[in-house]
Amino acid sequence: MIDMRNKKKGKIGGRSKMVFYVCMMALPLLQFVLLWLCVNINSIFLAFQRYDYDAGAYVWNAFDNFKTVFSDFVRVPFYAASLRNTVVIYLIGLVVGTPLSVLFSFYLYKKMPLHGLFKTILFVPHILSALIMVVLFKYFVDRAVPTLVELMTGKTINGLLANPKTTLATIIFYNVWTGFGTSTVMYSSTMAGISDSVVEAAKLDGITPMKELLHITIPMIWPTFATFVVVGFAGLFMNQAALYNFYGNDAEYRLYTFGYYFYVSMRTSSISQYPYLAALGLILTAVALPLTLGLRKLMDRLGPKTI
Repeated sequence: MIDMRNKKKGKIGGRSKMVFYVCMMALPLLQFVLLWLCVNINSIFLAFQRYDYDAGAYVWNAFDNFKTVFSDFVRVPFYAASLRNTVVIYLIGLVVGTPLSVLFSFYLYKKMPLHGLFKTILFVPHILSALIMVVLFKYFVDRAVPTLVELMTGKTINGLLANPKTTLATIIFYNVWTGFGTSTVMYSSTMAGISDSVVEAAKLDGITPMKELLHITIPMIWPTFATFVVVGFAGLFMNQAALYNFYGNDAEYRLYTFGYYFYVSMRTSSISQYPYLAALGLILTAVALPLTLGLRKLMDRLGPKTI
């Protein structure tokens, strides 16, 4: 009798676990279906179609859109500029922005002098509207900076955005600066979860703040760090670098990124151009997907094995 009850309890327990598992998996699957598959399925089909004005509908076009895209990569100048700017902006954000974000997060986490002031400076871009930030930034770099240089040196210079030699670097600086807020919040929150006993034991051994950052803090926040790196790379071709806020539809081709090109093209193109943009999007996805998966595996391999 007892064995029968135990078997029933085991079946009920196993069934409850299965129900719990199904419910937990249903939410991300539903999110994927609604927010990705339903949104993008039409774009996938459009890549293999063209718009027939006589029929007033899209018709099958096989791989002609892909052939046109590959041809344009060779003969259209702004594609090369878009690829270069997209990669450069990501790499500078990764090599410069990410270490600075970790460093400032550590500074805030340790509550060092003036940490409140630094926190305010880093969070201001996320408190104000993006358009307000761009207006203030443009006023500063195009009016305030030339005025300060003239007062200090007597030389007259163009604004940093108005000068073609410094335009891209200024936009990159803006993106790195405004990107600090979110990453700093995440890194600081993760650092706050590090056990005090680990830090105290390290201090008893005479560890310096820099060694604490390199040998304790970074290994402990590695999953968050790796997530930021991988997610940033996954959105490589969708990053418009705030160009639309600066220039609207009128940015120069030499400043283009693929994210900006897609955004402006979708706002200004006719329905006959949508298949071309869909084909370009599929090609860039085919490039980014294996690289993103490879980067994720690399970050997992580089990370500490004991976390």
